[in-house]
Amino acid sequence: MPIITISRQNGSLGDEIAASLAQRLGTTVISRQYALDNFYGEIPSGTLSRLNESAKFFQTAIPSGSRTYADILVERIRSMASLSDPNLVILGLGGCVMLSGHPEAIHIRVTASMHEREKIISRRYRISPDEAREVITISDRKHKRFVQTLFGKDITDPSLYDLILNTDRLSVDECTDSILELARKHGLKERITKESSSGGTLDHQTKTAVFKNETEREFANILDMYGIEWLYEPKTFPVQWDSEGNVTMAISPDFYLPRFNLYLELTTMDQKYVTKKNKKMRLVRELYPGTNIRIVYKRDFQELIGRLGQLPDT
Repeated sequence: MPIITISRQNGSLGDEIAASLAQRLGTTVISRQYALDNFYGEIPSGTLSRLNESAKFFQTAIPSGSRTYADILVERIRSMASLSDPNLVILGLGGCVMLSGHPEAIHIRVTASMHEREKIISRRYRISPDEAREVITISDRKHKRFVQTLFGKDITDPSLYDLILNTDRLSVDECTDSILELARKHGLKERITKESSSGGTLDHQTKTAVFKNETEREFANILDMYGIEWLYEPKTFPVQWDSEGNVTMAISPDFYLPRFNLYLELTTMDQKYVTKKNKKMRLVRELYPGTNIRIVYKRDFQELIGRLGQLPDT
């Protein structure tokens, strides 16, 4: 399940996108109010008011110990993210900084033009555009000060984010769909990385596919034509070692189809290559139980893809 942090400009629909994501994922938005209600126990009203008003107050120690409110905030967020199957939508709070470098987290920034933000805030609070601009200015300044005070980071720095969305023309649903698709693909990449780390295979995922021959390019085009997602040579399976433990034989299947959990190795009709590849396939199945892998001849392209295209989503 994904970990998604949302940073937003006031009036940019960031709150609405976070709520939509949480609904689609069946979880709760972790917001400042959620943190105050759940992370600190019962808070006296005077303290609660100061936490709501002052970023600096988060750096004061809680009455029952030496840790600060900021310390507990970071501990709780990171603890939730460390669960074996986290499912988090974190709104604001500097989530992109707290979980920077977390392999499963994706960090989103939601922006919009001042004109569009003014219209939204004017409608939301039934105030004039000039009054809305003042509300936006104060809110943006407070968001920026909170992250700067607690973490020493500039919340407007684009390098903190994996995706920046401008909602001038994008709807909440469009943004939600985009974020969930990014989270799905990122989760797939991280799953393969973890499998490689724990299963003895080598992670060979790259940002771009560089095909070795036209046969592979043709096959990728056919997969695209049928709308079948693929990864190119995402991992290598060592299958033989020498007496010193050096790998002497391995196979990097040409394609992986996530929907079918299937590795495919393309081959020519030359029997000597087929025999060698069949041996590697057998060793993969023996050494890596549960790995679904097969050889595909060029003549089998259309037949195989046709069958896959008829299978229901898994």
